Amino acid sequence: MNTDTPPHPFDLLLDIDRRSRSEVDTAESEQPTGTVGRLALRLGPWNLMFNMEDVAEIIPAPHISRVPGVKNWLLGIANLRGTVISIIDLKEFLGGKPSNLMSSSRVVVVRSGDWDYGLLVDEIIGMRHFGPDNRQPSKNMVDVNLRSYVTEVFSSEDKLWLAFNVGQLLTDDRFLGAAS
Repeated sequence: MNTDTPPHPFDLLLDIDRRSRSEVDTAESEQPTGTVGRLALRLGPWNLMFNMEDVAEIIPAPHISRVPGVKNWLLGIANLRGTVISIIDLKEFLGGKPSNLMSSSRVVVVRSGDWDYGLLVDEIIGMRHFGPDNRQPSKNMVDVNLRSYVTEVFSSEDKLWLAFNVGQLLTDDRFLGAAS
């Protein structure tokens, strides 16, 4: 006769919780010191990375209503759950050609005070983690139109990854002066 009683469901949940916390602690301890995770995205030829604190959300490209009398890179406004946000073609603003809306295009919503801005990008790549060993000593290889917005440059797999300063963008007089 089997005297083993099945474990109580609560005990099973506690065991799952203990094991999952152990796995998270192990994964975090495997990250090299000084490694910072950032949201990686593609914008034309550039691989940009945003600090996660700067990103409010990521959405598919919404319906955009044009606004007359503004710079071409200000695509217009969109309704985001009852809040009107400006949609900016980030590639065109930074001196590139206008973006083509593709199925991979996304809008990265960033916040400055009480204002939300949507930055149209070509593609969200995911999270990237770079440590001090990947850091490049100079920004000289960065396109001149981007340099003032790039805080750090990293290299990996023969690609440059540019840490983009969203705060610098949102306080730039040219960005704030979108009216033609």
